[in-house]
Amino acid sequence: MKVNFFDAFLGFLVLLIAGLFLFYAYVTVDSKLFKSDSFRLHARFDNIEGITTGSKVKLSGVNIGTVKSVLLEPDNFYAFITMDFDKEYSFPDDTEASVQLEGLLGGSYISLLPGGSDVLLLNNQEITYTQGSTSLLNLMLKFANTNQ
Repeated sequence: MKVNFFDAFLGFLVLLIAGLFLFYAYVTVDSKLFKSDSFRLHARFDNIEGITTGSKVKLSGVNIGTVKSVLLEPDNFYAFITMDFDKEYSFPDDTEASVQLEGLLGGSYISLLPGGSDVLLLNNQEITYTQGSTSLLNLMLKFANTNQ
């Protein structure tokens, strides 16, 4: 049987690229998915446009957590968000959570603004001070209507 070296080289090249892809995926996967050393906070928003499961949670522009689930409460039509953080972070009970835009074409994220209280939020507690996202289109329409 005759061996075609070109076919063997292409097969080796495909296997090498697949291995590099798997290595890249292993290195870049969020290692916090496999750790149980985290705590959870919840928040209710009236509008979470652009927030999905996996969205970032930032404090002072630094990624500190992720959105784990987004549910709609059928009794009051609020969006109920669950967020996961590392145990190293602790937040006062008067912390404010707001939905922010990353840019004009970018996605949205949850921004946390810690308060000054001495009482800290514990695992599975709720952030009570929230501010939903604002639509840029609605803001532009309001601005256009006021200048007539």
